[in-house]
Formats: sequence, C-alpha cells, structure tokens
Amino acid sequence: MSYGDRRVEVASAAWRVIVREGLDRTSMRAIAAELGSSTGVVTHYFRDKDSLTLFALERVFEKLFEDIKANTEGREGIERLEQMIFAALPLEACGIPGWQVWIAFLGYSIGRQHLVQEHRKRYDLLSKIICEELADLQIAKLIRDDVDLKLEANALIALVDGIGTGVVINPEQFPPDQQRYLVRRHIKTLLAKS
Repeated sequence: MSYGDRRVEVASAAWRVIVREGLDRTSMRAIAAELGSSTGVVTHYFRDKDSLTLFALERVFEKLFEDIKANTEGREGIERLEQMIFAALPLEACGIPGWQVWIAFLGYSIGRQHLVQEHRKRYDLLSKIICEELADLQIAKLIRDDVDLKLEANALIALVDGIGTGVVINPEQFPPDQQRYLVRRHIKTLLAKS
C-alpha cells in the first residue's frame, strides 16, 4: 500500500471516529484503535490532530467537487445551477457523515485561527464557483441583470449550510423533496422576467 493510500486509510478511520464520537472526543489513540494499529502508525502520517482533521476536511471538499462535476455534466442553464447546489446537500443518508465532519470541523476551528483560515479558503472557493455560474446565467439572460452575484452566491451557500445543519440535527425536518424545494424557491427569485 502506498504512502498516500495509507494516509487516506488513516483519514477514513478518523472520519468514522469523528462521526461516531464527535471531534472533541477524537484522539490519535481512538483513531489508532479504529485502525487496529498503534498511535505511532497514525502519527507517522499526521503529526497532530489538527493536521489529520484538516486532511479529513479536504476529503469532504474533494468529494463535494466530484459530486458537483458529476451532477452538472451535460446540464445547462438553471438546471445546471440547481444540480450544483443539490450536490452539496445531504439528499441521501450517505451524505450526512460528510456534513457531520464539516460541522465538527467548524466547531473545532473556533479559537484556532489557522483552521478558521482553512475554513474561510474553502468558503471563498465555493463562493467563486457559484459566482462564475451565476455570471454565466446572467450573460445568457436567464437571471436578472440586477442580481448581485457575490451576495447571491453567499445566500445560496448560507441556504445550503442551514439545510445541511438542519438535516444533521433533525433529518425529519428536511426530507429530500423539501431540500430541493427550498433551493428552487430561492433560485426562482433570481430568474429574468420572460
């Protein structure tokens, strides 16, 4: 097994522990136990909990970008924007662990400025991607000319964050159909008049 593969295996074990125990109770020892190995194996790949947590977060984002690419392939216009946003939502139960890791990381970052900066970088990248999509829709005259692209990108991110957090806390409150409805309802406010 390559160094990179083993690192991913360690991060996957960390992910499982974070989802099961919460980030505050995730320790290098707990991750080693999940792997069935010694703490030395974990520290060989990650020097501390922060670096391991950051790597696990990066895996969340890699998966998100893979899902966005898969969801938007061959799609155009408003449908493409909808599918991009849907890719970030926990529409299926298998999406909830990624949200649990994301929320745990956010809480863990408070008071750790270097981790807050990492979180901010990822939000900035998401905002940029959505802004570019909105700009394309504006050029195509599919959304209004007066739409503030940055504001609307941030509003869509906030909507997704709220829904994702809601699903983690109370899944019955946000079934998949309602998640889609809330996104479509917001996007409808951006549409150009026909």
